[in-house]
Amino acid sequence: MVYFTVYLKNLNNGTGYVDTALADDQLMRDFLQYLDIGVKAHRAYAVVDAAASDQPVGVFAVNLADVAAITATVPRQDSQPELFSAPEAPVAAPAQSEPAPASDIEPDDRAK
Repeated sequence: MVYFTVYLKNLNNGTGYVDTALADDQLMRDFLQYLDIGVKAHRAYAVVDAAASDQPVGVFAVNLADVAAITATVPRQDSQPELFSAPEAPVAAPAQSEPAPASDIEPDDRAK
């Protein structure tokens, strides 16, 4: 379960945001994808009853183009360790190579 505060553009409810508890972090991943490449997800997200249990009780849908910002809070880190764990293997450093010439027109003095 993840608690989200979704700040919406032109939301006239006095605060400008909506608080909800969702089953997973799919909303945040979809929002980051929208910010990165502009692809909007077309899906509904499972709303859970945070007070009683983690069972789905409804759905939440939002137009990602209307979202100004999202904050996420995971109440129990031990229940979803994949959200807080480091990558399995470190990323290898890029291989060192000789720099390319500034352009194909300029002569390459290294070949001499």
